[in-house]
Amino acid sequence: MSIPQQLHFLRPEAFYAFAPLLLFVVLYLTSKATSRSWKAVCDDKLLPYILTAGGKKSGMLPIVLIMLATSLSIVALAGPVWEKLPQPVFREESALVIALDLSQSMHASDIKPSRLERARLKLLDLIKARKGGQTALIVYAATAFTVTPLTDDDNTIANLVPSLEPELMPAQGSNISSALELATELLQQSGITHGDVLVITDGMPKSASGTIDALTASGHRLSIMGIGTLEGGPVPLSGGFLTDTSGAIVIPRLEPAQLQKAALQGSGIFVSMQADDSDIEKLADLFASKRIKTQTEGTELEADIWQEEGHWLLLLVLPLVALWPRRGWLLCLALTTLPVPQPAYALDAKQPWLVDTENLWLSPDQKAMKAFNAGNAEQAAELFKDNDWKAAAHYRAGNYEKSNELLATPESSTGYYNKGNVLAKLGNYEDAIKAYDDALNMDPDNEDARFNRELVKKAMEQQQQQQNSQQQDSSQDQQQQQDSQQQQSQDQSQQQQDDQSSDQQQQDDQSAEEQQNAEEKQDQLTDVNEQKDDESKDEQEQEQSDAQQAEEQQDTEEQQLQAQQQDEAVEKEDAETVESEQAIEQWLRRIPDDPGGLMRRKFIYQYRQMPNQAESTEPW
Repeated sequence: MSIPQQLHFLRPEAFYAFAPLLLFVVLYLTSKATSRSWKAVCDDKLLPYILTAGGKKSGMLPIVLIMLATSLSIVALAGPVWEKLPQPVFREESALVIALDLSQSMHASDIKPSRLERARLKLLDLIKARKGGQTALIVYAATAFTVTPLTDDDNTIANLVPSLEPELMPAQGSNISSALELATELLQQSGITHGDVLVITDGMPKSASGTIDALTASGHRLSIMGIGTLEGGPVPLSGGFLTDTSGAIVIPRLEPAQLQKAALQGSGIFVSMQADDSDIEKLADLFASKRIKTQTEGTELEADIWQEEGHWLLLLVLPLVALWPRRGWLLCLALTTLPVPQPAYALDAKQPWLVDTENLWLSPDQKAMKAFNAGNAEQAAELFKDNDWKAAAHYRAGNYEKSNELLATPESSTGYYNKGNVLAKLGNYEDAIKAYDDALNMDPDNEDARFNRELVKKAMEQQQQQQNSQQQDSSQDQQQQQDSQQQQSQDQSQQQQDDQSSDQQQQDDQSAEEQQNAEEKQDQLTDVNEQKDDESKDEQEQEQSDAQQAEEQQDTEEQQLQAQQQDEAVEKEDAETVESEQAIEQWLRRIPDDPGGLMRRKFIYQYRQMPNQAESTEPW
């Protein structure tokens, strides 16, 4: 059996344990020699009283077993190894900083729809094509700002890319030197010794040569993606095009020769934007390759992690220990019954028998952010430990009451701003306006809070107008009901009068008949006249009854018409209320989705902290 050529020990200092072992052996042999010298001069019957255990005979087997077992244990403790474990050592060291040009020239339309739109799409394609590693994103114009530091969460970067506009920058220009300095600083802060920097731009000033040399001197590599055409195009602005100091229209053109020279100086490559994915594939292949130190170039990449084999030697120690007295047997039994440690993995709380290898190394907040970006707001709300993010997740899930409880005592302008949004969703417009006022008091530059305050104020005014109109309609309905009751009472009194007159008339008719019977033999002409009078009275009563019925029918029709008009008015008011609520809902939907506004305020704050604030002489 040949000894492996790579055999070595991870803990060679363990061999110092042989020193006390040898000392023990020497002392043991010395004591044995002393015992033999006394045996030569003393009688055998006196030896038990002079020497300890002098009467027992023992050989060299115990000391041999002790030396062998102890030696194997020491060798096992030293950690003998001869085989390396495969490990992606350089995967975690892959780092890329992307610098996106946000000068006004990126609005040029020589590439449809614009240089900026195509640059953002290429940036997203590159992020999707990268396999592992860390990525950072910075933007620059007159100065550079960090959008995201080095991170392996590509989804966060992808969500912020659509919001990048030149209008976010506090001052305009094309200061690529500040972008390269910021990229070097980000790589140094993360402990990256060999990183890549990609600049997506349409121009490179000659003054950046010194900064490129400093970047390469730090061990990093510069690559450039050119955006634009050789012919160039004007930069559209509101009401015209971008002009220089003399009033001439600016036509920014792509200069590939200058960009390629800068890329060669930075030990990287230059690619111009293509209609297909060939440019992205070149860059992805370059960033995927790992640069190693000179002494390891040309060799197979392996981790300096070895598979330890010393524990197998302990299997040889077990039978040796078993040959000792009973205590040895007990020790052997204890060793065989000890539980074997198993690898620990992250388990799913709902399905503990499944290993969640994807989220193995993620913290609860990182898992919650992953669920939040994926649209699982309810799951994110359960996982988040930070109250602000938990409130945001409840807000996204529609649990406005829970979000309001978590935002009970805000401590920042953003906290009051979020609380105002939640109160607006709950319909508590007055408290929402107060929350927006508190946010503006703490940060007067919070434009989002000012904008939402005006929206909520308009919604509250519309709500008050609707309430006033409903109160007026209610008072009109009450007045109409009172008029109807008065009319009914008048009709009842008229009916009673008519009934009394009819009874009186019947009584008169009876008395007339009796008088006619008593005076039958009187003048017949008088009887005829009385009969005519009675007929005329009956006709008048019939006419009065018909008129009353017609009047009652007309009143009934008027009441039905009024009720129909009231129903139509209520339906119209309900429709207007629904339209108003829909309009308010559309306004409020604009509240949380404005990452560009947050970045703009962040850049303005950082820009104010910088000395020598000034725009470039060529703000494009």
